[in-house]
Amino acid sequence: MSDSSTKVINLAERRAQRERQAANVPIPGWLVWLHCPKCETTEYTEVLMSEGRDHKCGTLVEEKEVPIDVRAEYTISLRNLETLDNLLESQTPSRLLGRFLKTSRDSLEQLRAAEEEYQRRMLIIAGTDEVTPYPEEWTPETAGMEVEVIQPPGLMLTEARQPQLHLSPPDQTA
Repeated sequence: MSDSSTKVINLAERRAQRERQAANVPIPGWLVWLHCPKCETTEYTEVLMSEGRDHKCGTLVEEKEVPIDVRAEYTISLRNLETLDNLLESQTPSRLLGRFLKTSRDSLEQLRAAEEEYQRRMLIIAGTDEVTPYPEEWTPETAGMEVEVIQPPGLMLTEARQPQLHLSPPDQTA
């Protein structure tokens, strides 16, 4: 008496399917760009403050909240780290270029440290110890994101990482 309309449910397959789907769901978040008009400094934070904030010079800073997809930003940052690692590995010292390569290597290491800090902040925004990046075949363009590629060294910058797109331009009348 077997019923041909009965379907066997494989729990492991369903769990794997849910995990694959969850890995493709955007994680909403925000970056807050801060600009001090007096000091002309710009930086970002992940902390929202509705009452505003004062810069260390005492000036009220301009704030601009930028909505982001944390998973996308994290994925792009991982790809940037991979690019930087490849550049660092490809540098071979020579006598002629020794001093230049040292300066270049230091610059790449500073960029690498900045990417690692950005990833750390993405984890804070996500409220977790780990963010699963989008799959390898994912591209920012398919997600409708505009990305600027900085040449050299070939790093990708999303709109969220470009403060000049979000903050008002400095007053040129002075």
